[in-house]
Amino acid sequence: MNKYSSKTAVPEFTEMMETLLEAGLSLRDALELLAGGAEGGAEFLAGGILDRVRSGASFAQAVFSMNETFPPIYRGMIRVGYKAGSVERIFPRLGSYLKNQKKLREKTAAALSYPLLVLFLAIAGTIGMAFFVLPKMEAVFGSFGGGQAETIRGNIAAMKTAMLSFAGLALFLAASAAAVKKLGGFLPRIRRYFDRVILRLPLIGGFFSAWESLNFSFAMEVLSSGGVSVEEALGEAGAVVSNSAYREALREVREEVLNGTSLSRAFRGKALFPSLLGRWIAIGESSGQTERIFSQMRSYFQEEIDRRMNRFLLLIEPALIALIGAVILFFVVAVVLPLFSAYGNIL
Repeated sequence: MNKYSSKTAVPEFTEMMETLLEAGLSLRDALELLAGGAEGGAEFLAGGILDRVRSGASFAQAVFSMNETFPPIYRGMIRVGYKAGSVERIFPRLGSYLKNQKKLREKTAAALSYPLLVLFLAIAGTIGMAFFVLPKMEAVFGSFGGGQAETIRGNIAAMKTAMLSFAGLALFLAASAAAVKKLGGFLPRIRRYFDRVILRLPLIGGFFSAWESLNFSFAMEVLSSGGVSVEEALGEAGAVVSNSAYREALREVREEVLNGTSLSRAFRGKALFPSLLGRWIAIGESSGQTERIFSQMRSYFQEEIDRRMNRFLLLIEPALIALIGAVILFFVVAVVLPLFSAYGNIL
């Protein structure tokens, strides 16, 4: 987006719009005031949206058309607010959402910086050993005789093969992931299949499921408070969900509801959703407080994401340290110990 980063401009724009709207300005007046301010990322975004509004687009349509600037969840939330009849009310929620995202990124970066630095140095050292150190050691021990020297030469050759194989596998997986992501944009079935696999993966699958359930609950809370029917809300809530398999399951739930199935029963019939969704929706249906249930679900899944992230961060550092220790141990057992044994035989 021009010279401004959307990562900083979008939260700044959201915060300024929230402040102006709370002061009683209309959406258009807030955009005009913000666009006429000092040059900056937020002002640039306001000017772009204002140009589209002046051309006849609604605020939601203007934001939705700027898909290279605003992330899908943001555009989806604006669309949800527009559908609920109050885009102004969505800005405080979006501001809170973006602040939570920023905290999550900063927390993750702070926790992973040291382990990732150590891992990077270990990988760089391993590559250096594979291409520079081990070939020289192999040449040195090639001139030695005896069983220990032959063992060391074999271990060095095996380590070189393992290191090169690991590097090749990493490159293959990275290329495969990039290819799948690119193909997913053209072949929806492929994308849905891999998105479904992601939701079922151990450890990280639960995190992504909770994330999508948070976005869904958020959208349904806003829509139901705006008087939008359940059937229509289900269709609009899919716009804030990034996982295509989760979105497809929501579409199937909507079709079942349109055919007369209760909302809670439709959710309970889908294994892709957390079981808690169906139970809580059933409570909302029986009590007649569906909006409040969606609000409680949003709070629960926000806390669930925090719990899972904290658990992941607690495990990732010792896991990386254990991995590096295993590499060092393998090197000691394969090379260092036989080296000392061969040196003892020479003496």
